[in-house]
Amino acid sequence: MRWTNHPGRTLMIAPLLAMLLAMLVAAPLVVAAAQTDGTPVAGIPSEEAPQSIWQTLDGVEGAIVRTWSDVPPPGTPSPEGLDLQFVTGLVVQFDDEASAGESLDGLRDWMIASLQVNLVDVELTQQIGAVSNLGDDATAVNATGTTGENLLTITVIVAQDGDRLLAVGGSIMAEEELLPVVQGIVTVMLDREPGEDAVEVDDMGRFTGGNWSIFPEQEDAPLDNLQRQGDLPLYDSATPTPVG
Repeated sequence: MRWTNHPGRTLMIAPLLAMLLAMLVAAPLVVAAAQTDGTPVAGIPSEEAPQSIWQTLDGVEGAIVRTWSDVPPPGTPSPEGLDLQFVTGLVVQFDDEASAGESLDGLRDWMIASLQVNLVDVELTQQIGAVSNLGDDATAVNATGTTGENLLTITVIVAQDGDRLLAVGGSIMAEEELLPVVQGIVTVMLDREPGEDAVEVDDMGRFTGGNWSIFPEQEDAPLDNLQRQGDLPLYDSATPTPVG
């Protein structure tokens, strides 16, 4: 992996938080306004309205996310001194390979910003690098710094697999090497294929089929002690209200 150092590059959370919140609420507000007469009509955002990342990147057809963490099960006390690790996996479907390739850097930057949204007073120094022998093309960022008085490490890899981008980001409030687990999960995802069955969701909100089959199974080695926490469809080009 080739890292590009940015020793003086500091990423502040306040403007990013405001920007991301604006993207999250802009489209739903437009749709709500269009439905005040009781008729479900898809709103059309004005040119001035902030756009979702999925509307900004060209050719996005769908985006889904799955999260894991090593948070102990409910009712189980956390071991003293344990630094909890959180991992987010993302599959973004594009209409063609060219659109996917052109969106590598944009998705990487959005991913590392989104992993900070629930944190405060974040200051990070980033190393950006190209990852060889991972998918058709791949980019990574490793960021270290602080959130308040706590140490913070965030690592993100985005890899292209044809007309899809597969992204995995890990975060921990400690100075810890996250690259092995993040790269391991991306590698497993690159080896998997979309399911032939239709997408289904169970009573627990867990999705199967379609692009959901690309995510690792719980028994796959890269997940180690990480437990599946939740699934969320972020965007579908057939619907008017993207999330994020």
